[in-house]
Amino acid sequence: MKIKLLLSALLGMAAWSFSSTAAADWDTGACPQPHTGPAPCIETVVNGNTYHFNGSGDHADEWHGLPGGGAFDFQNTGVDLDCPGIGVSCDLTLSGEVKKCEDSNGNWRIGVRVTGADVTGSFLCDALSISGFPWYSADPANHSHPNECPFVDDCDNFLPYNPTASNYVGHFGEVTVSSLLGTHVAAEHLHGVTFTANNMGATPTANFNFAGKTFFSCDGEEDCSIDGILYLDNAAELNIY
Repeated sequence: MKIKLLLSALLGMAAWSFSSTAAADWDTGACPQPHTGPAPCIETVVNGNTYHFNGSGDHADEWHGLPGGGAFDFQNTGVDLDCPGIGVSCDLTLSGEVKKCEDSNGNWRIGVRVTGADVTGSFLCDALSISGFPWYSADPANHSHPNECPFVDDCDNFLPYNPTASNYVGHFGEVTVSSLLGTHVAAEHLHGVTFTANNMGATPTANFNFAGKTFFSCDGEEDCSIDGILYLDNAAELNIY
C-alpha cells in the first residue's frame, strides 16, 4: 500500500498572517519591471498585496518567509513514499523560506530551506516522523557522489541565479523519515528537485516537483523513493526575476 505524503513546505511555506514586524522584511509593491540585474528580485502576492525584496541593504543573505510571519507552505495529497517493506500515500505539507545571496566569487545565488513538515492521512501516515530540518537546496555542480553531503547554509552551495529562468533544478537534503517500523530515510537527499516560480500569475501555482525522485545516501546508495508535486498553498504567487 502506498502512503500519500502531504508535503508542508519547501521554501512554514502555513497560512500567511500579517504583522508589521514581519512585513518589514519585505518591501511593499512589485519587483520593478523590466528587471535590471545583476541581483535577483524575489516577489510574493499574499491576500491581494504584493511584496518584494531586491537584494540591496539588509535583504541580501537573509532568509525570508511570509511577509506577515511564518513560512511558505507547499502541499498536496496523494504523495507516495516507497521503501523496502513499506509503501504509503499521504497528505504532505512542507514549510520553508527563500533567500538571495552572493557567493565567494561575487555571483548571485538562490537558497531554499525547508524548516518543517506535516504528514497526515491513514494510520501509517500519522505514524511517520519527518525530521532533519532544516533541509537545504544545493547546486548539483557542487555535490557529486561519493561523499555528496553535507547540505549546509552556505551561499556557494546554493542554486545559481538565472535571470531568464522560470524554474530552478537542484539537489535537496538532508532528510530523515522514520516510523514504528524503523528509520526508512536516514539523513539522505534527492536529486533533480524542480522549483517552478509562479511568474506573472501563471497557472498552475508555484510548486516543487518531487515526482519519481529517489533518496540517496551521502555515498550514493539508493533505497526509498517519493512521487508527488507540492503546490504553494498560502500565497497567490512566489516569483523570481
